Amino acid sequence: MNAQTSSTGTMEPTLPRFDRKFIEAHQLIERYLENKLPLKGARELEHWCRAHPEYLEELNLGERAAASLKLLEASGQPVDLREPQPPWWRTIYFLIGLGFLTLVSFVAFWAMLGKYEYLTSKLEDARAAAAHGTMSAPVSQRSLALAPDHAPGIGAARVTVNHGAAELVELRIDMSYSKNTQFRVAIDKRDQGRALLISNLLKDSNGDVKIAFNTSALAAGLYDVRVEGLPPRGAPIEEGWLVVDAH
Repeated sequence: MNAQTSSTGTMEPTLPRFDRKFIEAHQLIERYLENKLPLKGARELEHWCRAHPEYLEELNLGERAAASLKLLEASGQPVDLREPQPPWWRTIYFLIGLGFLTLVSFVAFWAMLGKYEYLTSKLEDARAAAAHGTMSAPVSQRSLALAPDHAPGIGAARVTVNHGAAELVELRIDMSYSKNTQFRVAIDKRDQGRALLISNLLKDSNGDVKIAFNTSALAAGLYDVRVEGLPPRGAPIEEGWLVVDAH
C-alpha cells in the first residue's frame, strides 16, 4: 500500500494513481461498459476520460459502438438509445397523486375529529340529563277548574304556567256537556308536533276530566290541548279545546 509521511511524522495512506495503467490493470473500461462499476468509480472514470479524450480515441470506442449498433439492427433487435425510464415511484404523477392523497387524508382527519368532538359533547349532555333528569321536583301544587272551548281556534280557554318554577298542576276540565264517559287528551306543541297523548281517562261524578303535569317538564311555548270522547263504538270525537301557555 502506498503511504506518505506527513509533517507530524505519521504515516498517511495515499490513493492509487488514476491513469491509463490503472484503468487497464483493473479493466475499468470493460467493467464500465458492462455496468459493473460502482457509482463513484464510474463517475471518476468519466471525469478522467473527459480530461483525456485521446485515450478513448485510441480505443476506437466510437467505431466499436457504431459496429455494435449495426450488428443489433442486422439481428432485428430494437435499439433503444433513450434515457432509462425512472421507476414509477419517482415520477411526477406519483408525487402529485401522493400529495392529493395526503390532502384528502388531512381533510378526512379533521372531519372525523370534528364529528368526534360533536358526538362527545352530545354524549356528555345525555349523561348529564340522565344523571339530573329532565324534570325538577315540584315545590308547590295547585288545582285549576277549566271549561274548554267547544270549537278549535277560539283560544278563550287558556292556562298560563311558569316552566322555570317546578309546580304540580292539576287541570279539572269540565266535560259535563259530553255524553261520553271515557276520553283521551292530546297535547301538541304549537308548530312542532305531538308532545303527549293520554288515553282512557274517565269522567268523575262532577263531569270533570282530570290531568296533572309537572310544569318543569314543559319547554317554553304554546301547547294546544284537545279532549276527545271515546264512544263504545266508532272513532274518537273531538269535544273540547284549550291552550297551555308555558313561559
